Amino acid sequence: MAQWFVQQKEDVVGPLTPADLLALVRRGAVTQDTKLRKDDSSWFPASDVGGLFEAAVRPTVVLRCPRCTAVVGEPPCMCPQCGSELHQVRRQMVENRIASPAEIAKLTGVSASMKNWLSKVKRKPPGAN
Repeated sequence: MAQWFVQQKEDVVGPLTPADLLALVRRGAVTQDTKLRKDDSSWFPASDVGGLFEAAVRPTVVLRCPRCTAVVGEPPCMCPQCGSELHQVRRQMVENRIASPAEIAKLTGVSASMKNWLSKVKRKPPGAN
C-alpha cells in the first residue's frame, strides 16, 4: 500500500494511509496547494492527485456493532468495545464533505478580529503601506 507524506510548514506528517490522507482533506488540513509526496517521490501539490478531492466527498459505509454501535470490521469479528462476537453488523452510510474555511478557522482558533485584520491586509493594493 502506498504511503503518503504531507508537508506542513517545516514539518512533514506521515507516513499516512490513503484513508488518513482523505481524513486530512475532509478536515481541511490538506488543500489544493498543500505539498504531498507519495512513497519516495518528489513533492507536488495535492491538486495533482487525480480524484483526491472528489473521493473526499464521496459517501462511505461505516460498520457498527448492533449492540453498542462501536465501529467494527467486516464480520465475523469481535466488537472491540463490548466484546460481542459478531456475524452481522449494522451498516451506516456517512455523507462526507470538506470543511469550510470558517470551520477551519474555528478549529485553529483564529479570532474574528484576526480575520478582519487579515482581510484588510489582503485588500491593500501592491506597494501600499
